Amino acid sequence: MSRRLCYLLFCAYFIVGCASYQPPKAPFANPPVEDQEVRIGREFRREARKKLKLVHHPEVERYVNQVGQRLVSAVGPQPFDYRFFVVENSQLNAFAVPGGSIYIHTGLIERIASTDELAGVLGHEIVHVKGHHAVRMSGGPDPISLLSLLGVFLGGAGPQAALTLGQALAVTRQLSYTRQLEQEADTLGVKYMAGAGYDPQAALSFLKTVDQDRVLNPIEIPPYLMTHPLTPERIAGVESAIRSFALKQPKSESVDPMKKIQTLLRLERHESDAVVAEYEKALGRNPQSAEALQLLGVAHHYNGRWARAVDYLERARSLNPRGPGIDRDLGRAYTQSGEFRLAGAAFERAFAAEPNEPLNYLFAGELYEKESKLPEAVGAYLRAHNLAPLWPAPARHLGIAYGKMNRLGDAYYYLGRSHLLADEDELAITTLERALKSVEPTSSRSQVIREELETIKARKR
Repeated sequence: MSRRLCYLLFCAYFIVGCASYQPPKAPFANPPVEDQEVRIGREFRREARKKLKLVHHPEVERYVNQVGQRLVSAVGPQPFDYRFFVVENSQLNAFAVPGGSIYIHTGLIERIASTDELAGVLGHEIVHVKGHHAVRMSGGPDPISLLSLLGVFLGGAGPQAALTLGQALAVTRQLSYTRQLEQEADTLGVKYMAGAGYDPQAALSFLKTVDQDRVLNPIEIPPYLMTHPLTPERIAGVESAIRSFALKQPKSESVDPMKKIQTLLRLERHESDAVVAEYEKALGRNPQSAEALQLLGVAHHYNGRWARAVDYLERARSLNPRGPGIDRDLGRAYTQSGEFRLAGAAFERAFAAEPNEPLNYLFAGELYEKESKLPEAVGAYLRAHNLAPLWPAPARHLGIAYGKMNRLGDAYYYLGRSHLLADEDELAITTLERALKSVEPTSSRSQVIREELETIKARKR
């Protein structure tokens, strides 16, 4: 069986499988308690980091997470944390794992038209997780059984991995969502979109876009439709949900950052020459396009052409001071070109515009490190870490900065935290044990480290 087919079937089986299917006569009524689902999600994340190519560009990571967390806030208190990941894959797909992990393909991000459409996709997946849909429709296998299948569907070795197509499809059907659960995900997803200030009409426009792709290319069905089949009834249900809720007025964005995120994904694939050519052409058509100027600046920054990046970004800001992350982009470009005073001023503007954006503090910390202002760097990284406690990057930067200050206990502690957040439990244990040896035995830090070590070791038993 081809790798592509294995991957699609794995997604359909273990994760979302939303095909129309009548449930067994005795459906699984009591999903596992939350700690079991969290364990499933953690084990999947650990394997996914090995098998899937995840996008680690900080701005892309934070953008998708910001949209997802805004939706989760509209859902209300949850028993586990939600985490959002971007997979470098050209196929149009998204899927959710029990315990709060949601994955979205770059192919989907590059196909959607707006942040609101992304919110529609993520809102749907959040409902599947919140409702324990995948586990309920699995017929009730215990977590150990699910985890034993993980290696098979992520490319495990041995004869168990060689499932026939018929067997794989049978497994897919066994774990597929019912129409009722899919309708629940659509209806509540629209509700949470509206509650978070996104335009729920975008959920409908995305579904119609996917359906248009299916019509234009009937031979190769988008993977999203394999797991989320689109029917006239489903579209009608979304339309009805939009009419039913007392919707809040959608929050307006000064400029939707979607185009910037799509450009960053292209740069990550080393398409910088094509990006520069495209936006130089756009600038030729409209020399006053702040968007084209900013994206050209971003592309030149990505390629290490600092002076050209600064030039384009300054021109973009003069035309639109509210471009998505424009002061942050300028701060980074000034930092790399050695213009530290201008970089500091740009980051101060970024703090004022977006005081709760962890990216601002992460990149400002890099400026302070270049200026040898290590206490200020630590302060910035701590702010980023507090704003995004599940993001490994600020903790990793904190560990490095504390190491430069020869504060080894703190350095090892935050490096251990970064490993823990990346689901690298063995490295986390090793590093935290080194931290424990480097701090005063009676200190509060020592107590925190001991408690975290006990928690990690307990879940491995």
